[in-house]
Amino acid sequence: LFYMFQLIHGQPDYLGFISIDCGIQVNSTYQDSISNMIYVSDYGFITPGENRGISSDYVKPSLVKRYLNLRFFPHGARNCYTLRSLVMGNKYLVRAAFYYGNYDGLGKPPVFDLYMGTSYWHEVSFSDAGAFNWMDIIVVAPDDYLQVCLVNKGMGNPFISGLDLRPLKNTLYPEVNATQSLVLVNSNRFHMGPTDGSVIRYPSDSHDRIWTTYNAIPNSTEISSTSVIQNNLRDVYDVPSSVMQNAATVNSSRIDFSWSPSDPSVNISSKYFFIFYFAELQNVRSNAVRQFDIIINNKTWNKQPYTPTFQVTDYFSGILHGMENYSVSLVATKNATLPPILNAMEMYLVKPITMVATDPGDARAMMAIQDDFGVIENWMGDPCTPKAFIWRGLNCSYPPAGASKIMALNLSSFGLVGAISTNFRDLKALQYLDLSHNNLSGPIPNFLGQLSSLMFL
Repeated sequence: LFYMFQLIHGQPDYLGFISIDCGIQVNSTYQDSISNMIYVSDYGFITPGENRGISSDYVKPSLVKRYLNLRFFPHGARNCYTLRSLVMGNKYLVRAAFYYGNYDGLGKPPVFDLYMGTSYWHEVSFSDAGAFNWMDIIVVAPDDYLQVCLVNKGMGNPFISGLDLRPLKNTLYPEVNATQSLVLVNSNRFHMGPTDGSVIRYPSDSHDRIWTTYNAIPNSTEISSTSVIQNNLRDVYDVPSSVMQNAATVNSSRIDFSWSPSDPSVNISSKYFFIFYFAELQNVRSNAVRQFDIIINNKTWNKQPYTPTFQVTDYFSGILHGMENYSVSLVATKNATLPPILNAMEMYLVKPITMVATDPGDARAMMAIQDDFGVIENWMGDPCTPKAFIWRGLNCSYPPAGASKIMALNLSSFGLVGAISTNFRDLKALQYLDLSHNNLSGPIPNFLGQLSSLMFL
């Protein structure tokens, strides 16, 4: 019962997972028959928006339950989900999922932006009304919560079908830190070999990463093993054995393919992070040699000829500047008697975190004041940044270095009811506070006289 209470009231489950179906009714839950994960409604995570089912024309027997309904946002420039009870400084994988399914009868999917807190995540768009879209971001939590925001850019109402949060060990993906995150767009996480469209995720992957098949290697064949593939001691990606138990190979001396981001946001200033995973699956005879070079965009990544280790995962990784196309070649050396192999790969867009958020103490105070008074307005996401979405009634400082501070609060005629919130005391830089023309009651609290910067009340 306590476990269910946590889920329904916006808390992570016993794995630290949060799995939200954004379209089901308040306090509803259900269990996925494949993963056994519990999906909850978005009650407690967001207030605005409306629920609606997709068109019956797009309902298919194979469609998973979370895509049957969605939440859309006809009002407000920015609407945000708040994922609470996290650990500041820890790493998390957050996944947003979208299926339009002509829910509004317009037959025209919208285009809108997705933000992680104050930082731009990615544009959300669709090739047609029946297209799925999901994207991951791996990020360090700057506070004990994360906020996922949908921003209307005048091209249709933003919507969302599902939102997931998965905790990661802080040793994983060392490229992610307080100054940059990794974004996975267009399902660019692949397990190689199979071409049947199979998907690997939780519980096979304890972090619930989604691994799909890759069918673009010419004349490739599959090799596989039923043995457990171990991770080596220096591993920082924790790829599951089920992903590494298959590999793509060819009947020649080289694997050649190209990969395109298919991402209009990529330019020369963008950076992509690549990881290629290898493990020998066959018990190679003593007189046989599998040895090759790993060449990306005509640059060799291995310092010496590479031989995969038997039943142990290894990897090569690197960051490249944004390009329209990347060439990948695995080329057998002159000593090799066996062709190259490739077990898995990931491609992430590197996202610098350049926007400084509101001072954490001020942000928490404003969120608490919002809870105390039930203010809706546009009070979602970070209170001060980006400037285009500053909360109504606020004036903030924007120093050249450091976090924004709340300097003024004009809450006149906001319809506030009840006692003056004690959380105003935590706005240490506050100079101006106007609470006039509301329906407040009770005493004037003493702490207002202790706000050393306050000049107008």
